[in-house]
Amino acid sequence: MAAEMESAPALAPPAQRLDAELLAYAGLTAASLGWASAYIAGKFALAELTPLTVAASRFAVAAFILLPFGARAVPWREVRRVAAPLSVLVVCGSVLYPWVFLLALSRTTATNTSLLIALNPVFTILLAPLIGEHLTRQRALGVAVALLGAATVITKGDLQHLTSLSLNDGDLLAVTAAAIWSVFNLASRRVVARLTPAFTNSLVYVVGGIILFGLAAPQHPWAQLQAASTSAIGGVVIMAIGSSVISGQCFLMGVRTLGVSRAVVFIYLMPVLTAALSALLLGERFQLAQAVGGAAVLAGVYWSTRARAS
Repeated sequence: MAAEMESAPALAPPAQRLDAELLAYAGLTAASLGWASAYIAGKFALAELTPLTVAASRFAVAAFILLPFGARAVPWREVRRVAAPLSVLVVCGSVLYPWVFLLALSRTTATNTSLLIALNPVFTILLAPLIGEHLTRQRALGVAVALLGAATVITKGDLQHLTSLSLNDGDLLAVTAAAIWSVFNLASRRVVARLTPAFTNSLVYVVGGIILFGLAAPQHPWAQLQAASTSAIGGVVIMAIGSSVISGQCFLMGVRTLGVSRAVVFIYLMPVLTAALSALLLGERFQLAQAVGGAAVLAGVYWSTRARAS
């Protein structure tokens, strides 16, 4: 399917193809910026709202926008055929990941959160043998480099943090979120082969919004939202529209025009853009350990996924 996507634009006239590729690159850049903005907007929202309330509100807004597109035709027969992986996908993508991601963001910097969640492809590769994919030497080396970089970010370059166990729980939660996302990736492989992205995304956000609001009920989310300032509400809306809806659609358009192997590289821009936005808008300092560890994470992720993309 990916090969068909990459070969289709070649049939178009050169000028038209160039315009389509430029538009795709612009869309992918916008997608990376949208994903990065979620970390900044999340900080503003978490200043006044609990992580569960932010997650529930974000998913509810996104569900309201996506539901009309996903509900046009519900493929009940196909849903039954992929019921097991779809259940795993929904649990991880609708509940666990958004909750743990925001818990991490509330306890560590936006820069650290984005750098450590960038480990998601590495965990996906480590778990891939469970579905029959082999772990090659190149992938294993890439995984080792990325994990070493993550350790550098978490310990701030001081390995004594490991012996004293004085680790930031927010950083550990970010690593956990990356692992949860990898389980979501593996479960999605069977699901996307039978269900449309529009239906799957709608299901994830609708179910997530309902469950997350149920879990947040003891924290009185509606009262929190009513008392929240414009900046906190704006943070939720930016996360929902900019990151969940617009970035997702721009990325899919990029994949359709350029193919997976070229589009996925733009995901590596997210930590870089997050660090820049965090310094500009949140006043976070970008430390040497973050630079060295982050570079190792991105290099390891690229190295371990390069052969697979090819």
